[in-house]
Amino acid sequence: GGASSSGASSGGNAPPLAKHEGYPSNELRVRIVGPSGRKHAVVSGGVIDIAGLLFGNADDIAWQHSNGSGGKAYGAPFFQTGKVELTPGDNLITVTATKGDQTASDTILVTYNPVFQFADRLKVDPRVVKVGQSATLRAVVNLGKTTNFVAGSLKVFRTDDNGNQLKNFGPMVDDGALTTSGDEIKGDGLYSKQFELTATTTGTIKIRASLLFKVGAKQYAAFTDIVEVDAVENIPESECVDIQGALSAAKTAALNAGGGAAGQQAAIDSLKASGIASIVDKAQNGSDGVWVQFTNGTLGVINLNAKGTRGGNEPRYDSVDQLPGANLALATVKVQSKRALLLDPYRDEFGDNEIGSSAQTIKETACPAYELDSGDALGGDKGTMNYYRQLYEYGVIATATHGDTVFGQMSADLRKNYGFSSTGSQEIFWTGHKSNCGYFKSGPPASCSEKQGCGPESQCVINQTGGKGVCVDHLTADLRRGRVVFGADGVYGLTPTFIRRHAERSYPRSLIYIGACRSLYNGSIASEFIAAGAATVVGYDGNISNNFAIKWGTTFIKNVIGQKQLSGVAHVQIEDSENPGSRFRLVGAQNLDAFYSDLLNPSWEAGNVSGWIKSGDGRVVPKLGATVPVGGKFMGILSTGLGYTTQTGELRQRFCVQAGRKKLKLWWKFYSEEFKEYCGSEYQDAFRVELVATSGKKTVVNVKVDDLCDKGGSCSNCGSQFKGLTKADVSFDQGDVYMTPWVQSEVDVAPFAGNGNVNLRLFTTDVGDSIYDTAILVDKIDVQ
Repeated sequence: GGASSSGASSGGNAPPLAKHEGYPSNELRVRIVGPSGRKHAVVSGGVIDIAGLLFGNADDIAWQHSNGSGGKAYGAPFFQTGKVELTPGDNLITVTATKGDQTASDTILVTYNPVFQFADRLKVDPRVVKVGQSATLRAVVNLGKTTNFVAGSLKVFRTDDNGNQLKNFGPMVDDGALTTSGDEIKGDGLYSKQFELTATTTGTIKIRASLLFKVGAKQYAAFTDIVEVDAVENIPESECVDIQGALSAAKTAALNAGGGAAGQQAAIDSLKASGIASIVDKAQNGSDGVWVQFTNGTLGVINLNAKGTRGGNEPRYDSVDQLPGANLALATVKVQSKRALLLDPYRDEFGDNEIGSSAQTIKETACPAYELDSGDALGGDKGTMNYYRQLYEYGVIATATHGDTVFGQMSADLRKNYGFSSTGSQEIFWTGHKSNCGYFKSGPPASCSEKQGCGPESQCVINQTGGKGVCVDHLTADLRRGRVVFGADGVYGLTPTFIRRHAERSYPRSLIYIGACRSLYNGSIASEFIAAGAATVVGYDGNISNNFAIKWGTTFIKNVIGQKQLSGVAHVQIEDSENPGSRFRLVGAQNLDAFYSDLLNPSWEAGNVSGWIKSGDGRVVPKLGATVPVGGKFMGILSTGLGYTTQTGELRQRFCVQAGRKKLKLWWKFYSEEFKEYCGSEYQDAFRVELVATSGKKTVVNVKVDDLCDKGGSCSNCGSQFKGLTKADVSFDQGDVYMTPWVQSEVDVAPFAGNGNVNLRLFTTDVGDSIYDTAILVDKIDVQ
């Protein structure tokens, strides 16, 4: 018989179709993404659904609660369970997919707090400590406008794996006392606690917060999610040198053996003879690569790609074989940030490729108004680890690199140790960040500041007055935990757990292109991106030729941005004829709109500055004293340097004013320590809002201290924008603060409508001194 539309034979003794047809995958895999993709969700309702992604086909998907209850899940590739009933406190739920004798599972811890809901996740910084060294940590929890909790009951503590409290670090407060509690702004609804921690052994330190809340005469306990802090030992420089030497020697042995299976075995033999390898094994099906666990616990991978490919083995070439497109949903999903990051670490090898052409497409497209970091694609080693750790900042991310699948034969105990999925291999892709063993000799600098960073390997966390902070050695922790691997070519590779670990906040429904071999081999990387908040991931499920990736990667980005097509229309499943069976794949939303051009997150209802580019002190708060947002749950705040920072704040966003729009309106409220004592003086903190386009500039707000002071006395020039001043119910660090009422400003935007993009800038300036602080609340920006 002939082939059916599903691709199965319509006659004979063909096997029955799987009940659940997931995304095409070489391995069975399941990943929970809802109610959270972070492995831990905090909910206020007692009945939930569990949702997730299935890769490969399954006969059955079932869920199991730690209390013994269970049931079935339905649908694919996005599955959903029936109703899951929770008990107050922690609920561990496991979802398992089965296909014959194959199984794949994922777990989520769901904390049920009846009635009470925290406004955001618990935040703890830094999240890396060195064994034997005392570290100062700071925990922050957002309670929003909540007042119905028992005073003094909010605490942060260390917990064991079973949720038992090991050490209470004390109460969290919203008092603005930087040097004692570590709280930055009094009365903003964010409660903080600064505490000391010394790790005595390596491992994971779990930090959590809880409070007692009131419902009538009764009190209930509510718990946040758990934040994991890595406790690690330094990597000696000599170990790094030995590892790089062993990997380089193994790759040379593979090349001398002629590559292929013989080369793979030569690399394995070389590593086994190095004296520093604990486990050495082949990469996954069809790949000539090799992976190794070294005696110090770090991992290494040798990418033995053939010339003209981006990983894997034999090169082949391209043909068009368009498959039936998936149905598109009626409602579209919109990318929520116009920041774009294009990474081109192998530009010298690949030549002019899809990343360079994508950069050109973005530059030539006025609407949508994407902004490229550094103004262009980042080639070679310019894309440092700092960029990869902040991928969640970007709406469009694209890289052309090498990739592979490894660790498939790793034992269950080692998988658990590294946080890998329970079965199957791990997709990896390579960065352009070069391994510098000299870094491990001295480690990162001991301190940093807003003006002096830590270098590309580590992160500066500002946690001291005067804009000073500490350097956090993420690289060592990531290597120790298997999130980053050493490579034979002297660069670092990323595993899926790197994406999970460094999603500091949800991705802004991002579009992600990974132009590497096997980047969608089994969904291990794509599922982590989707779980972290990305909407669509495109890549390749097998070994691909360089020319094939250049052609179809270029076409996709041009379609989705330049031609303004939805992701599912822009993408076509193409087979690389030089690598039969290897296709260009898409996972996630088929209806992603990456060309939406309006203002994003205009009133900060995302609870963060996603969509905006921030410099200095620009943040989002649920309240300030008794002042709440004009509308919604959140509002922006800019200052001349509140809390730990000393830098004046700016938030900006480039967008397009749609044809027919006439006005931009916004609300602002001005707080300052310079009122009223310094009216008429040289101390003139100011707030400005501007719209800047190639055709000109328009001012929405331009106000300084004297403009808002009451005219009279020695201040004859005061009061041009006086709206009234009252003493504020919050204080900064130098005494009394006065505030204006909420003020609405507007400007005519008709000249910009339908005429390209504009840059909206909201910023403060500090004139005359840096001692007396000023802060401005901003809310409800509306383009009508």
